[in-house]
Amino acid sequence: MDKQEAKRVLQALRPKDLATTQPAFAEALVLVENDPELKAWWEAQQAFDRKVAAKLREVPLPVDLRATILAGSKIKQLTPQPHLAFWLAAAAAVAILCVIGTSIHLASAGIPSARYDEAALAFLGHDAPALGMTSPDHDKITAWLKEQHAPTGDLPHRMSALPSVGCQKFVVQGHSVSLICFVLAEGKLVHLFVVDQTALLDPPSRTGPEFKQVQGWSTASWSDGRMSYLLATQADPDALKQLL
Repeated sequence: MDKQEAKRVLQALRPKDLATTQPAFAEALVLVENDPELKAWWEAQQAFDRKVAAKLREVPLPVDLRATILAGSKIKQLTPQPHLAFWLAAAAAVAILCVIGTSIHLASAGIPSARYDEAALAFLGHDAPALGMTSPDHDKITAWLKEQHAPTGDLPHRMSALPSVGCQKFVVQGHSVSLICFVLAEGKLVHLFVVDQTALLDPPSRTGPEFKQVQGWSTASWSDGRMSYLLATQADPDALKQLL
């Protein structure tokens, strides 16, 4: 089993199932313990799973749920057919995502900026997000994001000189978001999120970056009339001001 296969296997494993003895999971977990990069990715995945589970627990159940279920059509016993279990699992995953979307309560016109920031920082986990590709070459980063139909935007001038680590594309309520990770001079990471400005209900100002402290992260957000940007780091807050 190589690193990429281990990631695919572990993405199906939830924190409550860590005691499993299934061979594939056991082999992947052994790789985690012997590969620092894979271990950092796995810790970030677990943190994300815990946050999703916490969101689900916040969703209130309707008081008339039992009566509604009993009033519906009688449920017939279902005998799974070959491959049916996979599609049932996929349907369950879609249902969970629908619940998450409801709990976040994003308006159809766009994403509230506060919710977008929260989703972005949750994706970072413990400062070690799962990356779709890694490269110190900015041109390769841009080319990969364009192939994924992800927004690229324009790098702040001083960030153009920073070595990149890699990038990823993810989706928040149907809107594509790009993530590019860089290394600061002192070795700390700084993460740049890019999203189409029209995806946000209340995009950041175009007059200059707004600096905040959010859940242990130093952030800066701004727009350029086309894209909106969120810069986040766990380095000293002054590091962002120096970059911008």
